[in-house]
Amino acid sequence: MNMSSASAKSLVKERTICATLTRFFRLEEAGGAMVEMALVMPVLLCMITGIFSISMALYQKLQLAEAMSSAGRVLGGDRGAADPCADTVTAITNAAPGLSKSSLGLTIIIDGNSYGTNKSTVSCTAAGGPNNPLMPAGSTAVIQATYPCSLSIYNVKGLSCAIGEQIAEAVQ
Repeated sequence: MNMSSASAKSLVKERTICATLTRFFRLEEAGGAMVEMALVMPVLLCMITGIFSISMALYQKLQLAEAMSSAGRVLGGDRGAADPCADTVTAITNAAPGLSKSSLGLTIIIDGNSYGTNKSTVSCTAAGGPNNPLMPAGSTAVIQATYPCSLSIYNVKGLSCAIGEQIAEAVQ
């Protein structure tokens, strides 16, 4: 009896193990959502961080455009200043506090003369007043600016880009 009792117990144990394995490998929907989420979540997170990266570059572009608009008005009306270029750079940095001044490349062209080719500080000093020889009335003043940007996902460097803006104003 002991032998048949032991074999009956092992048979029941085998059935239990087989039933457990069968239940484990049987196609059920329980846990399927978790597997789908594990497959989709990395792709979704990469897309979201890519959107954030692009929106930061767009924000910098808009900030640079607005700063250039302010700087153009300052340069066009700053004919009597001793250093209108420095006033223009100050207007740009004040209008765009989110942009790094050291990364900003500026070129100011007044009446065909170029000042500060791709530098963050530009100076064009002359005797101030209404007869400033650098800024004759009616001449054209052009400001060109570049700012570097990079599109990355999870600190993996992706594309490098340069944001550029240009504005032309008539000197008053």
